[in-house]
Amino acid sequence: MLVVSGSMLRLGSWDNRISSFANYSGVPVCFNSEPDLDGDPERARATHYYSGQVSFDESSRPDLDNTVSSLDLDREADYFCGSEGRFPTYWWEFENKQRPAGQAAAVFGDADGDGFGDLYARDRFGQLWTDHTYASKGRTRVVGGGWNAMSQLTRHGDYNGDAKEDLFARDRSGVLWFYPGRGDGTFGDRVKVGGGWNTMRDLTAAGDLTGDGRADLLAADTTGTLWTYPGTGHGAFGDRRKVGGGWKVMNELVGAGDMNADQRSDLVARDTAGKLWFYPGTGRGTFGDRKLIGTGGWNGLTELAGVGDVTGDGRPDLLAHAPGQKALRVYPGTGAADGGLRAPRQYAQARSTHLVF
Repeated sequence: MLVVSGSMLRLGSWDNRISSFANYSGVPVCFNSEPDLDGDPERARATHYYSGQVSFDESSRPDLDNTVSSLDLDREADYFCGSEGRFPTYWWEFENKQRPAGQAAAVFGDADGDGFGDLYARDRFGQLWTDHTYASKGRTRVVGGGWNAMSQLTRHGDYNGDAKEDLFARDRSGVLWFYPGRGDGTFGDRVKVGGGWNTMRDLTAAGDLTGDGRADLLAADTTGTLWTYPGTGHGAFGDRRKVGGGWKVMNELVGAGDMNADQRSDLVARDTAGKLWFYPGTGRGTFGDRKLIGTGGWNGLTELAGVGDVTGDGRPDLLAHAPGQKALRVYPGTGAADGGLRAPRQYAQARSTHLVF
């Protein structure tokens, strides 16, 4: 191990590759083949989160290796830069940030680790399917059977701290079950959370709503009161917190991810008049002032699902299915402050009668 205490150290001959390094000084650290003589380096920037390793290289410049395979994640910005031949210095800047709300998995909605949001659907025979059509044409997979025993299924977030998206399912007797994700689109052995959940009209896994880095659950009861159940990080929940009343006018709640790019989990809700509303998360288990993102006609859609980013632009999207139509439509998220959506386009052909998420 080499410890550097001065402002600069010459390493001698090297191949522009760093396997690992640690920086606890709180100031930038730069590795380069030649000093930057013009003072104006080109930069390539990537954001990572301080819960694991990061790897990044400049795909647009295959002639430069410049790969960092491991960094310490000390919440301070680290830099790697290198140059070869006539090219100016290239900087690799890693901005260490706390992971956005509820996203212990790298991408919100990504259950199989391919970088795309995934869709789950249950057919009339009780089989659960996962569909990766946007990521790879025609890829569908049966997760398992017997899911007709469940009255509701909801997924989004890591609830047991293993950085994989998990699933909750309520059976028809009111028992809530936790299904840990394996990271490949399937789920492990279920664990009983508890009974009495039939008093809830709607359950929505929406990511980290309380700002503690753990995914939480939203539940609307039959009186119209909305509750936050804070996740413990062990597949269970702490004492519930009241969000507010008046939610009986909403017939669909969708945990759609961070729709306005403020690194907090948000909520999309449809009212009985067919209007679509965006509720920005505050990071305290509550929501800010709602914004209208759909003026009407949304009651014509039987299913709404927040599945993360399926279009590949880094923004969460919304999927919808209309009765009598085979095609699923995707409403791409804009990432704007109002949580708005772009015009829809066809996503895939529906193979199931019930979209799950």
